[in-house]
Amino acid sequence: MVSLYLKDKIDFSSFLPSFPSLKKVEETQQAKGPQEIKIPEGMVPFSFIYIKKNEHFLLCDKQNTALHLFRSEEDGFPLVKTFPCIVGSNSVDKREAGDMATPEGIYFLTSLLSGKNLPEKYGSGAFSLNYPNLLDLKEGKKGSGIWLHGYPDHSERPPFSEGCVVVKNEILKELIKFIKVGETPLVIVDSVKYRPREDQQKLLQSLSRFLSDWKMAWESRDTERYLRFYSNIFVSSDGKEFKSFREYKHRVNGSKKFIQLQIENKSFLLSRKDVGYNAILRINQDYRSDNFKSFTRKVLYLREEQGAWKIIGDIPL
Repeated sequence: MVSLYLKDKIDFSSFLPSFPSLKKVEETQQAKGPQEIKIPEGMVPFSFIYIKKNEHFLLCDKQNTALHLFRSEEDGFPLVKTFPCIVGSNSVDKREAGDMATPEGIYFLTSLLSGKNLPEKYGSGAFSLNYPNLLDLKEGKKGSGIWLHGYPDHSERPPFSEGCVVVKNEILKELIKFIKVGETPLVIVDSVKYRPREDQQKLLQSLSRFLSDWKMAWESRDTERYLRFYSNIFVSSDGKEFKSFREYKHRVNGSKKFIQLQIENKSFLLSRKDVGYNAILRINQDYRSDNFKSFTRKVLYLREEQGAWKIIGDIPL
């Protein structure tokens, strides 16, 4: 039987940042310029576990109104450049539509809007974010239309956004060269936290093992073994709760003569929600059986339950 438990015992409490008390942002927030962060030696930004080599990703620091561009390399995540940005006037995590708050979480840039169909106030372009994501919905968070966008060259720099992350047009044009729609993560945090690289490596190993074991269980067509990788609170992308999903998988897998999967790992990230016990895995999944084949760009949402990773949701992206 495949063990779902983390083979190197991980003390998650060692990863957890301390959070400042929630407060309204002061009017002077935008007066200060962004500070280029210096990553302490042997440390990595909290959320980043794995990004495919040579890919870029973004980290928005709300307190410092800074947007950091990173690149993934064999030996770490070097900072490429820091840009000034504008965030919502309400410094708390977004909860409701119209609350003027920029959400905090792990998101992906899912589309690029530009040209005549884009209102002038968004500047030369806008990347939409997948807010609210599955974790946001589980928290009951509301609202929509959260973007990374520019603002018109002839306009004064706005002091705040309505909840989006906003940069100068020239910055957006520079970022477009590094962003891959549907793949590039944008992590938004109240302030940047770090953890030791050795802890990041342990999480990478445990999540890589999880994916490998999940794949083998699916290919085995042993449906009960496969279902052990799922939480009882799992909800599928088409709304099936665990009981219905279980019945569906028994019916489908039982009709197959073989199942083959190819998994391409794109990014693994750790959420600071729920005391940091959620992992977000962005993968490409190539599925083949004797009577069906499909290719899916997918996000798996995992939660750590009693020492084991379990899937709580999966969303096509």
